[in-house]
Amino acid sequence: MTEPSELVGAVERRLDFLERLAAEPLRKHELVDALGHSRSTVNRAIDELEAAGLVASETDGYRTTLSGRLLATEYREFLTAADDLAAAGDVLDPLGADVDVDPAVLREAETYRAAAPDPYRPLEVLDGALADADAVAAALPAFPYPRVAERLRRTAAGGGTVDLALADRAYRHAAERFADDLGAVARREGSRVAAVDAVDAGVVAADGTALLLTFDDGTLHGAAASTEPEAVEWAERKVRRLIDRGRDTGDALAAMDDAESGETEGDASGDDLSEEGAGDSSTDGDRSEQEEEADSPRRSAGADGRTGRTGGRLFGGTGSDDPGRSPLAAQGFHAVDEDRLSGDPDPYGPLRTTASFPEVDAGYVLDRTAVRDGERRSIAGLLVDGLAEGTDHALVGPPGSGKSTVCRSVAVEWYRSGRGPVTYRPSDGGDPFAATERLRERVTTGDGHHLVVVEDAVDPGAAEAVSLARELADRDDVSFLFDAREEPYDDPDGLPLSPADLRYRREIVTVRMPRLDAREVERFVAHVADCTGSAPAADPDALLDDVRRADDERVGELLALVHRLVRASGEGATGSAAGDPGESAGGASGEHETGDGTVGRSADAGPESGLEAAVAEAVREVRNRPPPTADVAVLVNLLNVAGVGDVGTLAYALVDGPAEGSGGDLDGGNGDPSPTADGVRRALDRLVGTALVCSGDEGYRAVHDEWSVLFLERLVEREPAPVVARRVGRAVSRVLALADDPTRRARVRRAVGGDAPTVDRIERDPAAWAAETVRAVYGVGRRYPRLAPLYGRVRYAWIDLPDACPDGLRDRPPEWVTRMYVEAGDLDGAAAALDAWRPADEAGAAERQRGYGDVARRRGEYDAARERYERAEELFAAAGDRGGLAAAVRGRAQAAHFDGDFEEAYEAASRAYAIAVEVGDPIAEAKALMDVGNALDGLDGTDAVLAHYRVAGDLFRAYDDTHGAANVRANQAVALRRRGDLDAAERTARRALDGYRTVGDEHREAISLLNLAAVAEQRGAVGEAVARAAEARAIAERVGSELYEAFALSHLGSAAHVAGDLDRAERYLTDALERLDALDADTRCAMVTAILAEVAIDRGDLGAAERRVDRTASLLDDHAGHKRLAELDRVRGRLALARGDADAAAAALESAVESARAGGFTQVEAQALAALGAAAAERGDGEAAASRLTAALDLGHRIEAVRAVVAAADELADLLAEGRGGSSATDRETVVDALRESPPEAVPAESAADPAAYRALADRWRVDGDGAATYPPLG
Repeated sequence: MTEPSELVGAVERRLDFLERLAAEPLRKHELVDALGHSRSTVNRAIDELEAAGLVASETDGYRTTLSGRLLATEYREFLTAADDLAAAGDVLDPLGADVDVDPAVLREAETYRAAAPDPYRPLEVLDGALADADAVAAALPAFPYPRVAERLRRTAAGGGTVDLALADRAYRHAAERFADDLGAVARREGSRVAAVDAVDAGVVAADGTALLLTFDDGTLHGAAASTEPEAVEWAERKVRRLIDRGRDTGDALAAMDDAESGETEGDASGDDLSEEGAGDSSTDGDRSEQEEEADSPRRSAGADGRTGRTGGRLFGGTGSDDPGRSPLAAQGFHAVDEDRLSGDPDPYGPLRTTASFPEVDAGYVLDRTAVRDGERRSIAGLLVDGLAEGTDHALVGPPGSGKSTVCRSVAVEWYRSGRGPVTYRPSDGGDPFAATERLRERVTTGDGHHLVVVEDAVDPGAAEAVSLARELADRDDVSFLFDAREEPYDDPDGLPLSPADLRYRREIVTVRMPRLDAREVERFVAHVADCTGSAPAADPDALLDDVRRADDERVGELLALVHRLVRASGEGATGSAAGDPGESAGGASGEHETGDGTVGRSADAGPESGLEAAVAEAVREVRNRPPPTADVAVLVNLLNVAGVGDVGTLAYALVDGPAEGSGGDLDGGNGDPSPTADGVRRALDRLVGTALVCSGDEGYRAVHDEWSVLFLERLVEREPAPVVARRVGRAVSRVLALADDPTRRARVRRAVGGDAPTVDRIERDPAAWAAETVRAVYGVGRRYPRLAPLYGRVRYAWIDLPDACPDGLRDRPPEWVTRMYVEAGDLDGAAAALDAWRPADEAGAAERQRGYGDVARRRGEYDAARERYERAEELFAAAGDRGGLAAAVRGRAQAAHFDGDFEEAYEAASRAYAIAVEVGDPIAEAKALMDVGNALDGLDGTDAVLAHYRVAGDLFRAYDDTHGAANVRANQAVALRRRGDLDAAERTARRALDGYRTVGDEHREAISLLNLAAVAEQRGAVGEAVARAAEARAIAERVGSELYEAFALSHLGSAAHVAGDLDRAERYLTDALERLDALDADTRCAMVTAILAEVAIDRGDLGAAERRVDRTASLLDDHAGHKRLAELDRVRGRLALARGDADAAAAALESAVESARAGGFTQVEAQALAALGAAAAERGDGEAAASRLTAALDLGHRIEAVRAVVAAADELADLLAEGRGGSSATDRETVVDALRESPPEAVPAESAADPAAYRALADRWRVDGDGAATYPPLG
């Protein structure tokens, strides 16, 4: 009997024979032909198989026996399974050895990993399987993405069946986030939803496709998809077994869905009542959403009949938080129809805040225009035309540029034109958008061309709208219009979009809000006069110059313009009827109430006053008003910037108890009682006309959030940091306490008259509201780091998080506050926050170490920075945070680069790139490649630098990252200038400048201007260099960057030095040095002291020059890269030459040339060669002098280095002049012979020994030092 192992061996070796003979009997010579084996091989195989009983001889040849056939079949299946498992190895990596997975599910499977080049491919495969499926069986340990629940709901709604098993944790998450979708699934006959203790691996069977999903730390790691019947059968069986042993959750989900959506018999089909009424309004039946909203201003009235403000009030009263709202309404989407457009429009409303729909419909907003193809066209009209063609559009611009008003104008024009229905989501519209299937159903069913408008599309709560637009892109009867702030829109790294959505974003037509021009200002002046019935009160040309002054440019030209027009027209706290006469905080806008309640203007009011001055006056006013005005003002403005709606209601959270009296500021310790509801109400009324607008019966509307940002900035400047942090902390803590305390919520209800939609929302889900509000409040400081003092220094943080706040958020505020101080450049504040921060986990500890690294790097403490980053890397790795690890590694690369350790910078940046590729983050890949290029630039200056920049730039542009592309171009410009290609450097720097101006990055705009200044200075265009540096300095002053202002001053000083204006140069450079000293920027100080040393040499003050050279060396210490070493040695050589020590000069200058060449610093090389030629001349080496000076001329001419060309040409002219003498005189004939043998490229061969030719060359290149450049004043 043959041993089993021998049988297996025979089958393995002779499988092809067994399978061929199982099909039909063949003789040996036929097998030779059929299998291509030799006769001897066939003989040996048949003998072996026959001896094992696997084949038998028959009359018509040899045939596989039953045993042989069965063994061959099993072995073939084994090989197939092995191939399947090998192909799926990467996908299976996260699974433990005991996980129940049958090889059948991998049969002929296609595998997908969530990694580069397409990390979202597994999600797309899953989504493709679920889309339009008639039957789904799924077991999931987690929700890989929100649309899973909607896909399952769609299957159930279409008559299909769904079997769903969820791990307990996933079920709890789903019950909170997707109760409406899963409730609809649970109510479908034949569908089942169960919760189980654990699901080891995700399994999905959908319409003949089986998926095995693997997860790593809750994130989808990979997927295997098979359409083999046995794979599908196993997946269905696996899900059934899990459901059978789990607990049925169908009834609970259905009940939650009923409670969430408030369905009645009239809307059980899921139709949105905002489009179809639920009955005749004349009956006693259910009221429609429109009817409820028509009553909302009255129903929400407080004791004095005033209403609270919500984001929806801009629609004429939405009641967006009503308990009976549909999911779409809850998430901010509403129809623009007659009900939305009805109301009491206020002509002054759009002058203070975003216009309401009734105000747009009434014509109280100006139709913005721009020049297109030589004629002025309506922006709204252009958008309508483009959208009507079925093309999605994005309207992009800075805050305060009028984007929202244009979007609302488009919506009204679309609706009034009869093109079709309009669905609109304002920026503060409601809960995060997740009900994509509901929106899909709304826009794809019905008549006409449906327009969907989404404000602030860069907000994470609105991101799913981009995904839906992508899915509906092929339909010509649905169009999307997105409104987006340009800075986040142009930096996709921070956008919450998948790669597929980012790719689609490139297909969206982007329209930029134009800057104001004189004609547009003239139209605004006439429009305001027409709306207010007043005479035009301002000169348009003067207004345009005024709004572009430095103090207002940052907050948006349109906002500044409207502010001036409001003041010029005499309009103020319009609609401020309630409250004590004379208590309106009109001082903020130069207005006051007269004795009869009308509005007048202060004697000093006028359009010439800046917006920031008016806001500063508002801060003074509220601080001088009775309590609790200051606290209400701070809270209202903070919540406004945070995008938290219904500030008029939430202000009553400041009422901390039933204390008597109307006082009670919270910045206390002063014994004042809690403010009363009446006190808060009066404070709100005082803010009308500044932070709030009260229009007709619509209640309070907050002004533009940039006004509020300025208010908070001025507050930070006027109050000590602990005081303002305590004031903010107490106010915010009382608002957040609403999540925990029913008594507080009841108190707010009473204050506003009983109906409080915001309170209803808090009660429905306190944890979700608390999490959203905490993120929003801290998000203010993260978007505007200069507001960091509002949040304290961690050690004395006053914001108390409620018990309802999820645990995952509790350790984040210290991290956020630290990052605010780092980004604001307040390194002492950042260090204090880091010292006080006590992280609760490894990820927090890692982030803390990275923060320390950032602080040290910005201080120039590069060794300390690298140590911190290394520690952060260890902690991020231990925590499994690959994204954090990549950031820490990049930080170390940058610290090493600034430290001059380009080898380590290269290695670290390369590792960061590898991690980015591993996690599939293309933007992180581009950033790391840019860092690699920077390191290579420091190492050898080869073409590999530009190649890395090109690849990084291509990646940034592929994902429409305008900001990243501008960063690459800025680095390219520096590299190109270093190599002497000034034309390409200038073009690239200009493109970088355009990119930064497009995205609104003023810090880097200043850097690009300084790059252009350096190009101009190298060419000797001193006037242009001064103009560029002066512009950069003005920007630095505006944004409050001491570092960039110091850079600009050093460029101004360097330009003055090139022009020969030594006194002016020294003044600018000394000022720059003082500022850099204060910032502990040692390497930057060294750059300035080196120039100051040259100034001293040119003055003949060699003692001062030596002191400055020594200081430069001590500042550089061991942090000098090639450029700094080359500069230092060049200046040392010039100093030695000035002292007559030609040997020391030659040694230093040879070192300078060597370092400059090693780093590719062509300008330094050319200047050092010119000085080296002069040193050779002093040593009497005419041949070396001619060689070095010729090299300096040739290189300087090629790279347009004016100083090198002039110095070399002057020196050659002197050497060739008759009568040059001295103890170290160079033999003129030696120089003449050398020049004639190898003349400079810029001098004709016949003139190679003519001193006049070199004098003429020097004069052509010499900088005109007549003072034509206009230098800005110091101080």
